[in-house]
Amino acid sequence: MLDTIDMDLGSGFEKFRELREEKIIPSSDIVLDNLLLGGFRKDFVHLIYGPTKITSKILLSTCVNAQIILSKNKPSNVHDIKVIYIDADNRFNPYKISKLAVKHRLSPKRALENILISRAFTWEQVVELLQNKIRELQTIDVLLVSGITSMFEYEQVFYKGLWNALEGVNCVISEFNPYIVLTASREIYSRYKPKGGKALQHFPSIHVHISEEERKIYYSLIQHPFQAEQTLSRMKAPKRKKQTDPRNQKLDAWL
Repeated sequence: MLDTIDMDLGSGFEKFRELREEKIIPSSDIVLDNLLLGGFRKDFVHLIYGPTKITSKILLSTCVNAQIILSKNKPSNVHDIKVIYIDADNRFNPYKISKLAVKHRLSPKRALENILISRAFTWEQVVELLQNKIRELQTIDVLLVSGITSMFEYEQVFYKGLWNALEGVNCVISEFNPYIVLTASREIYSRYKPKGGKALQHFPSIHVHISEEERKIYYSLIQHPFQAEQTLSRMKAPKRKKQTDPRNQKLDAWL
């Protein structure tokens, strides 16, 4: 006798209402947020690929914005928002996080404590972190992966590692259902595809490609479950002489 599987079926309207009521985490990049109708959503894996300096800035802002948005109307006896940041681009900047926290009237110390960061310096470390280590955590509200294929090479062993890493992310989705944003660089031999081959291309629900030209930055929505493809742009900010921000020297005081 076959076992029966109890599966609830919901209406399309219920799903629509759920999407309408779900909290959206902005990236603080105005063009990207316009493209995504507000920002990052739960139940979807987002892939942002393009120049690392732009994608890493988006992730740093998301670290703070997630804590602001997800903490609203949250009971005091519930755990703090936990943001998991896997850094394979080596671009995590605690000074930037602190300045953003102060800007939004948050405690820089608390904001940094709520971010669990792990840096990866080899491809094996990237795979191990995503396949095994993050599954050992008790809580994951937001998962950010900076440069998921930064160290990827087009060899069989790397493909196997990427599949294992993505399977680890799938397990995290099943257990915690967090907000997920992955970043990657563009494939060097393609104008529009992310580095990582079909394995990475087929995994996320939402794809945004960012490209730079001499005076403009273009944001292209390549794939989205309920939005059409489109491209928005903004002018690049004029270059300024790099100066040491005196506020960076006050991090210890803020903490």
